[in-house]
Amino acid sequence: MKKVSYLLGFLTIITFSVDFIIGDRAQSWNTIPKENLVDESYTVFVKDKLSSRLLIRAYARSKGIDVSESQIFVEGAYGFVADLNEQQIDALKGWFYWLRAFTDVRQIRPNFRIQSTRARMQSDPIPQSTRARMQSDYDVSYQTSNGVIFVGGPEIPPNLNRKVWVIDTGIDSSHPDLAAQVVLGGQFAKSFVQSEPNPYEDGNGHGTFSAGLIGAKSTDPTDEFVRMNGVAPGAKLVSVKVLNNEGEGSWGTVLLGLSHALINSSPGDIISLSLGGDFPEACDFFNRSWFKNFRLSVKNKGVLVVMSAGNLGEDMPGPGQSSTINFPGCLTGENFIAVGSISVSGELNSVVEFSNFSYMAMPAIDYVAPGKGIFSTTKDQVYEIRSGTSASAAIVSGIIYARGGLPLSNETIRGIGTDETDYPVAKVKLQE
Repeated sequence: MKKVSYLLGFLTIITFSVDFIIGDRAQSWNTIPKENLVDESYTVFVKDKLSSRLLIRAYARSKGIDVSESQIFVEGAYGFVADLNEQQIDALKGWFYWLRAFTDVRQIRPNFRIQSTRARMQSDPIPQSTRARMQSDYDVSYQTSNGVIFVGGPEIPPNLNRKVWVIDTGIDSSHPDLAAQVVLGGQFAKSFVQSEPNPYEDGNGHGTFSAGLIGAKSTDPTDEFVRMNGVAPGAKLVSVKVLNNEGEGSWGTVLLGLSHALINSSPGDIISLSLGGDFPEACDFFNRSWFKNFRLSVKNKGVLVVMSAGNLGEDMPGPGQSSTINFPGCLTGENFIAVGSISVSGELNSVVEFSNFSYMAMPAIDYVAPGKGIFSTTKDQVYEIRSGTSASAAIVSGIIYARGGLPLSNETIRGIGTDETDYPVAKVKLQE
């Protein structure tokens, strides 16, 4: 009888293993187009017992993989990002990878491409010599975007000890309205783009644009020429470069940037993510229960993560462009905030067609903020006007910094067409 019991138990384990294999493969990223995958690049998640860079590096070396400290993430989730060949992947998996009980690897996932949230409109560069009164979408008196005025800014922050981690294409620290705000030196600013190691250079302009909306401070108090005050002028800005000069990167580099920001952050800090793409498989993967330690790490740190909802509205109109499939804007958690875009024009305020929205799905959109025709700083010490949820997310990051807490809201805006969701409008202060 004992032999029969052992045999039945063994068959039960085998059956469970087969089910696990099938389930895992069913949840794989095979539906992501090949052109959106980074050749031979993978993110390897290891079990929690390998919770230090030293242990992870030693484990990788035992499998014939040499990784540097900058390729390892150890905050909330543990693992590394590396180019791997088939032999190295097989070494990581071992004989019992699908059973998971006999391997220190939790998941091996191919890296997919992430990009800055593409602007739906982008003007020509606006030089500093431009007469302020000749500039559209600009408030002369406060030297800022009309979108910043709409949310109640600029608002001088009462506490400048906190930081905003701008995970993007870098920040051009030479811009006069940003030079005093960008945190230089130390262990904070960092580039994870191997070919572009300087986090204070931004060949794209996207990160500099976002940074300006958050915390730029005009260097010329006169109103003759254009300058820029962000929502929270003087906010401390940390550049974490994860996207190259083309505005492209991979989820692996974004995860490394997130881990770096979390490790070095302090309570009250903000992580601003104006990037992403249409990856529902990744939304499912990172919202699973096993990834909860990452979300708990964000919460326990007292950090808020602000994410753009995405600009796929015009490409995928209707419920198909729900924000619940735009990654990483789809990430859920108590301290994760997704932001959609609205257009503000006098009394006629409305959602904009390019923005992703929830469409009565899970509440993936927490706030909406101005995102159409937004003026801000950009690379090469000039300015420009852009449209997109990147601007909206940056504005909300500035609101949170200026307030030292979540945005205020005393009004909502209804979605487009069949979307009957009422979205809270983010404000730094309410009109009296």
